[in-house]
Amino acid sequence: MNKQTFIGLAAALILVSYVGISVASEAGNARKGRFLFRQNCRPCHMENPVGAKPAHYLGPDAKTQAEWKAVFESYGDLPCKDEWSKISDEDRQDIFRYLHDGAKDSPTPAKCG
Repeated sequence: MNKQTFIGLAAALILVSYVGISVASEAGNARKGRFLFRQNCRPCHMENPVGAKPAHYLGPDAKTQAEWKAVFESYGDLPCKDEWSKISDEDRQDIFRYLHDGAKDSPTPAKCG
């Protein structure tokens, strides 16, 4: 392998690494999102919340990925919008990633846990 080919491959690898890192950082952190969901959302949205209707359950497997995307695009219309306004955009993105990745039509559906 000549020197130019090696330098070209190294540059391409570095570029792909930077793109991958930037995409990953924008997408949210599902692990952190799970913690934030448990802390901020689960008290009201668990499977059997005290005094709540069964439709009130909103664990990850309650919706499809497309439905979670729609919820997060219009969260200002939700009954708990006042609670959402207390959560930072970064934290909402992390919660979205957790719910989206665990949606009922995802490769790895998750129950609220």
